[in-house]
Amino acid sequence: MTPLKFALPALVVCALLAGCQSNNKKTAEDGEILMPKMQQNTYLSHARAPQEFGFAAYPVGNGIGFQGTGHLHPNHMATVEFLKGKVPVIEMRGMSKRKKINMLLDTSSNASWMEFINAEEFGAIFLGIEGKYVPYRGGYNTGGADAYAAVVKQMRINQLFIENTPLYVRMAMNSLGPMARGIVKPTVEGVMGYDVMRNFEYIQFNLDQGAVQFSASIPYVPNEQHLMTKARIVPQKDYGLAVEGAIFGTATPIILDFAGDFHFVRSDAKVAITKQVSIGDIVYRKVPTMLYPVDETRAAQPLPRAGRRMLEDYVVTICPKLGVVYFERYSK
Repeated sequence: MTPLKFALPALVVCALLAGCQSNNKKTAEDGEILMPKMQQNTYLSHARAPQEFGFAAYPVGNGIGFQGTGHLHPNHMATVEFLKGKVPVIEMRGMSKRKKINMLLDTSSNASWMEFINAEEFGAIFLGIEGKYVPYRGGYNTGGADAYAAVVKQMRINQLFIENTPLYVRMAMNSLGPMARGIVKPTVEGVMGYDVMRNFEYIQFNLDQGAVQFSASIPYVPNEQHLMTKARIVPQKDYGLAVEGAIFGTATPIILDFAGDFHFVRSDAKVAITKQVSIGDIVYRKVPTMLYPVDETRAAQPLPRAGRRMLEDYVVTICPKLGVVYFERYSK
């Protein structure tokens, strides 16, 4: 993706953040094919109950919802390079080595995703009970496509196994729509959101090396000589990873968005530069800023986001179980 200017048209920002509602549908001429309802129903008719995979099910209106997470094998670790530069897209595999998918690591997303054809190749099973399914009910733009909850029995990051991964299948072929975050190269075929990442003991992003490390159960011990700060994770409904932060001294949760190719985005002020942004004890000054269009579907203004260009100065280690994120200087 080319470098972003300080201000972008609202439509472009929506695509980057995947956070604005839209009813615009792409067509097959754009390489995307939205699945007709009849075809969707054919696949959904084979849905299985969430309880079969260890998830809880509960009624929501006339349908059902589910709650649950995947299962990690203890003591497993994996370090994997990004497919291109600092863009956090990695290759993941399924039960067979022949099954592989380009997964975007999107800490800002509270849900994980797969494009339909890839979901079929990975044997994704839709979730449902007696003709009631689990549609995506979150606040993110799906690009006009329906989406339903499913589970993939096994996914691998090298030899690190994730069993029964819950995700949403976007009912369109050849595209993930806004969930791809405007990333063209490498092609994004799926998204690992923070809903999956929060199950790990830690995930470490090293943008300087273009790599990420996952640990299923072995704790992380920061290098005290390189440690700049640790920021407390502050869970936010309908958001992914948020940490304690401040804008010019006013406390606010800040979303960490490694998938976003920008410095900083905010919705409360239209400025090209934010004079001061703090994450934990780290203070950023004169930060290039984009305006995040107000999402009318939310009761409050969208939370500010620190993008990849703001985070790349540090090794960032997310420890969900400890509830902290460590920021360390790169070792020489």
